[in-house]
Amino acid sequence: MDTHDRNPETDAPGFVAPSSSTVEPEWELNTLPGHPEDQVGVIPEEAIIAETTPANKAQKSRTPFQESLRRFRRDKRAMISLGIIIFMVVLAIIGPPIYQHIGGPYKGPFSTKTIGPNVYHTYDHQELDRTHELPSAQYWLGTDGIGRDLFARLMQGMLISIVLAVAVEVIDITLGITIGVLAGYYGGWIDQLLARLADLLFAFPGLLFVILVAGILGGWADDNLSKIPVVGPNGNARLLLVSLALAFTAWPLMARYVRGQTLQLREQQFIEAAKTAGTKDITILWRHIVPNLFSIVMVASTLNISGTIIGEAGISYLGLGVQPPGSSIGLMISQSSQSLSAYPWELLVPSLTLVIIVLSFSFIGDGLRDAFDPHSKD
Repeated sequence: MDTHDRNPETDAPGFVAPSSSTVEPEWELNTLPGHPEDQVGVIPEEAIIAETTPANKAQKSRTPFQESLRRFRRDKRAMISLGIIIFMVVLAIIGPPIYQHIGGPYKGPFSTKTIGPNVYHTYDHQELDRTHELPSAQYWLGTDGIGRDLFARLMQGMLISIVLAVAVEVIDITLGITIGVLAGYYGGWIDQLLARLADLLFAFPGLLFVILVAGILGGWADDNLSKIPVVGPNGNARLLLVSLALAFTAWPLMARYVRGQTLQLREQQFIEAAKTAGTKDITILWRHIVPNLFSIVMVASTLNISGTIIGEAGISYLGLGVQPPGSSIGLMISQSSQSLSAYPWELLVPSLTLVIIVLSFSFIGDGLRDAFDPHSKD
């Protein structure tokens, strides 16, 4: 053989010539169903999508708020507590009218008139011949010392606690956000003035202030506020005083939380950009600052509800809150404690209800705090 016909690269020692039969990737030889003879070598669509689409784009990205809600829903303790609170709210609102249509009429031994469930299933109706009864088909939780339906009074007590807590939180959130945002955003003498006012209220015990207001103005409230149609002469007139007093002692803590968050927000770049663009301060506060306070306000108000309900129960237990013939959980505990040794279930029912409500709101607050905490991890 002529040496000029040799290839120096292929004839070098150790060179291995490639095989003429190439093996294609496995996914290239797949055939699609239908017509195998026409589809040999067609690349499956799934393979193209898998190579061209990143895995993180398969799911739609969630907003921080959606991520927080997802973490909250995964908290079983908080979700169970939320279910309990919803059940109690529904029971307190629609339970009394339904309960007043359950049962038949009867005539008492000391009465000549026949009364129906719309009378004896109310929270203020008395049957002196049916005192301290055990739970029965007519009175589901029994009766108290003067023959009143414990279940009807318990539903009324839960309604009082919920309404009072909502009223206090509305005032608390309004004052806390307004004062906290102004102090944190503007600073200077406004911050100093509001901070000194908050410190003054912090130095005075909140429960003692509520007792002082209810004790001094309670009689005036019974005579004047009971004329209001919504309140009425049913012993709930002092609730307005208690609500205002509790809210007045609660807003400084909310304002402190809001002020601290506002101090951080006003240094953010989107706030600086809004100022540079000439946006008015009121617009910045309303459209950029306040919406970003949602998480901290929600957590703080939920945790504060427990303290509000305990405060109202304590005031009513002392006889300075709801007055007879009205009903509240604290008043029921106070009245049933006099016959604790003989009829313990009359004290157990409202006390257990109060414990469940307070713990449920506390667990919900803990769940919200963990969910909206930016440093929390799954």
